[in-house]
Amino acid sequence: MAWLLAVGCGSGTVEVPEDASADTSTPVDTRLPEDRGPPPVDTSPPPVDSGVLEVPPPPEDVPPVDVTQDAPEDRGAPSTDAAPAGPRDPPPLPRYSHGMCPRLVGAPTSDAAVNMGFRTGSQRRNFRLVVPRSYDGTSDWPVLFAYHWLNASSNSFVRTGELESATEEMRFIAVVPDRLENDRGDRTYLFDWPFVETWGAEAELTFFDDLLACVGTQYRVDRRRVHAVGVSAGALWVTYLSTTPRVNHLASVESLSGGLGEQPPVWSMEWRPQPNKFPAIVLWGGASDWLGLSFDQASRRYRDALVRDRHFVVQCVHSMGHMVPPVDRPPEGGTRFRGLWQFLLDHPYGLAPGASPYLTAGLPRSLPPWCSIVR
Repeated sequence: MAWLLAVGCGSGTVEVPEDASADTSTPVDTRLPEDRGPPPVDTSPPPVDSGVLEVPPPPEDVPPVDVTQDAPEDRGAPSTDAAPAGPRDPPPLPRYSHGMCPRLVGAPTSDAAVNMGFRTGSQRRNFRLVVPRSYDGTSDWPVLFAYHWLNASSNSFVRTGELESATEEMRFIAVVPDRLENDRGDRTYLFDWPFVETWGAEAELTFFDDLLACVGTQYRVDRRRVHAVGVSAGALWVTYLSTTPRVNHLASVESLSGGLGEQPPVWSMEWRPQPNKFPAIVLWGGASDWLGLSFDQASRRYRDALVRDRHFVVQCVHSMGHMVPPVDRPPEGGTRFRGLWQFLLDHPYGLAPGASPYLTAGLPRSLPPWCSIVR
């Protein structure tokens, strides 16, 4: 998905590009758009966007790593010290921070699914709520939270992730937040989500609470099948969310070119275990997945922390760097990223730590061949 960090390299002034995916006549460009990676923070104006850029190579002092040659000690052994079984049932849905929920706009298309000015805490936020035509309110449905990449929007994720077709074919509801913007329409956080500027994290987590509360008020939500996925900057945010108590609402998680990012000595994301040992996919573009930081190292750090904390993990490592993963459309047709959504639906809440139906059945054919179970 034109995925994350779209930043300019070189000199000049930067202008954040408009979201091209808002125009449905514009073909999807599978190359990585410009993007800015995490700190060190430069307070000077960003460089001018000269269009879609090729991903720069990592610095020479960051050696490429063959992920197939990980030594077991890299990941560490899962903890066995008085290991609890983990929660079997999710907590109740959160309460809306403003009492009675407003009427939400849910629709099967991106253009019709827009919600603007949603009150949450002290903020007003925008998001899309993709509800397929087949939803009829007679049964509980899975819900997917999907966080977009840098300089993108909820529309970008719906279009590029093919969520219109995915929600219909696979029968789930998609909640797709937009970044927080100020009165001038500029982003509030340098990287769209507050995984670096953590002074804003609590308000962002309240937004998650309020969305889950109000979607669960208006629609029949299966509390055992609430999931989250993020891409690039959005994946760094989902990783951050997974280190907080909010993850105890989530059945499973996917980080696509995200992870436990760091830029020593300025900034580092740290793993904080939670009671819920959710299954996860950690996907990235190999040693060349670099843009401002090494997403190879960030993804490996996240994978290893999850394994040590007794989570079931599938790693998916391609060789295309920081760009759209080379996922083929299913031979029978249908939505392109079926395997990613199928993983989430196959892992409901309350599985024992480290457990998965894939341990006995193997990975489904819908996942690409460069995915494997981390043991």
